[in-house]
Amino acid sequence: MEVVARRTADAAAFARAGSEQRIAVARAVLDCALLAAVIGISTLPYVRGLGFYYDDYSVLAQLNGAHDQSLIGLYHAVRPLNGQRPLQSLTFAALYRLFGLNPLGYHVVNAFLFVAVAWFLYLVLRELRLPRLVCVALPLVYSILPHYATNRFWLDAFQITVSNAFYLLSLYAGLRALRARPAAIAGWLILAAAAVAGSVFAYEVVFPLFALEIGLLWWAARRAPRPVPVARWLTIGGLASAIVVVGVIKATLVAEHGQNGYQVGFQDGLAHHLAYLVSGSIKLNAGSYLLAVPYVLWWIIRHRLTAANAGAAGAAGLLAFGYVWWIGRRDREALMGARTWRDCVRVGLIAFVLGYAIFLTNRQVLFRSAGIDNRVNAAAALGVAAILVGAIGWIAGRLTEPRGIAFYSASVGCIVATGVLIIATLGSFWTSAAKEQHAIVSSLQRTAPSLPLSSTVVLDSVCPEIGPAVVFADQWDLRGALALAYHDPSLAADAATEDLRAGSRRLELEMTFLGGRSTRTYAYDPHLFVYDFPRRTLHVLRDQSEAAGYVSSERPSFKCPPQRSFAWGFDPSRRLSLP
Repeated sequence: MEVVARRTADAAAFARAGSEQRIAVARAVLDCALLAAVIGISTLPYVRGLGFYYDDYSVLAQLNGAHDQSLIGLYHAVRPLNGQRPLQSLTFAALYRLFGLNPLGYHVVNAFLFVAVAWFLYLVLRELRLPRLVCVALPLVYSILPHYATNRFWLDAFQITVSNAFYLLSLYAGLRALRARPAAIAGWLILAAAAVAGSVFAYEVVFPLFALEIGLLWWAARRAPRPVPVARWLTIGGLASAIVVVGVIKATLVAEHGQNGYQVGFQDGLAHHLAYLVSGSIKLNAGSYLLAVPYVLWWIIRHRLTAANAGAAGAAGLLAFGYVWWIGRRDREALMGARTWRDCVRVGLIAFVLGYAIFLTNRQVLFRSAGIDNRVNAAAALGVAAILVGAIGWIAGRLTEPRGIAFYSASVGCIVATGVLIIATLGSFWTSAAKEQHAIVSSLQRTAPSLPLSSTVVLDSVCPEIGPAVVFADQWDLRGALALAYHDPSLAADAATEDLRAGSRRLELEMTFLGGRSTRTYAYDPHLFVYDFPRRTLHVLRDQSEAAGYVSSERPSFKCPPQRSFAWGFDPSRRLSLP
């Protein structure tokens, strides 16, 4: 009875303290430095070897060929490619203006964007008066989840990180407006509304989470120690109006400039689509990156473990463990608030559902544990992180004090170490793909220092992907890469990923993607070339006889895995798939 009474009193004192004060500024600075350090360590193994991939090349070719190389000129050059995402176009233009065709600069900026997201999430949690253990652990876990690792490697996915940063900035500004003086409320509200626009005009997947933002603002306003009714209604009403207005404008842009093929409605029926969303999200989050994590780690150890990746994982995990343990030792009452951990799980479940809610309107979602498709999990991963941290904290709070702190710290440290190892391993595939791209383009330039105007080059005998990372997968990426290399926008190109046939009038390329087969054809012409990369030879295909001669006698045999087939753990297209 005495232990129960003491725990109840401690929890009540914790709740009172949490509602009256925030983490001190000096401690907040130290916490943010820790977040930056862990994210920085996680990027070190791969960041220098990353390049450009897939859609990046078509955008870069457009920027490189723009007549007006000012920021405004570059923006207008790429805007037609990203009509419903004007902030994405501005991001491309600004990065190209700064770094040109040097990929390292782009990826360093993206690493800082990840740090910014972690900092904004930390500031939001601090503003909500949550325990320091939550404020540090949640952004720490979210930043290293491999669920959306592609956002670290692929330039075309950077805008998702930009969107997340603006979303969290909007929530933080709204929380600050709730406790601001009357003269400052307008400034915070303007910042929050501008951040709403920045988030939605960068990407769409985070948009449903603004419903959670309004709920959190309402919750924070009700539990404020000195509620200000005017600030409450101005903030919540003003932000809700801004979200509606921006949402309508975004819907209009999608209707007018829907370059991404979004189609409103349930093409296979509502029940079928909902079943796919539910099963896919569970298999990826509860399967591949929870139940199947031991298998994923074993696969890495057997096939792709490097000292650099293991060292980064160990350093990040130990740093996270030591820092969280140090915080827990200084604030021994933090684990007593069981309601805090339960609320963390509840809010996490809501964020998880809302993170996939945008895909109720279209079918542009593929659940993959790796590859370019896992970018769609970025918003839902906020919920995953909250659920993990809340569950760990709830279990730790039921243990005795020293054991609870040790369990909490060790769990966070293990999650960080595991996430960094998986991300670094995925990064090694992307760096290998960048090396392969460079080898292909440079060898073609050595074989053919120049090409006739309006030539078409078909790349043969090269797998389109290395693991989950794209080398050259179709006509868009290879065309852009060659246009940049030869400074000739008239060049066309394609990759012969599977079957190559000599038709009567045209060369035929077949590709299988997600179970469907498609054929692309190119008319025979003195400007039609096939580049045999393994032999470093270039063949001109003027007519069917030359094409048939190459296909029957010259073309080497090779076999590649189906595109986007690399997956760890549970493949959503099967009941159980452990490669």
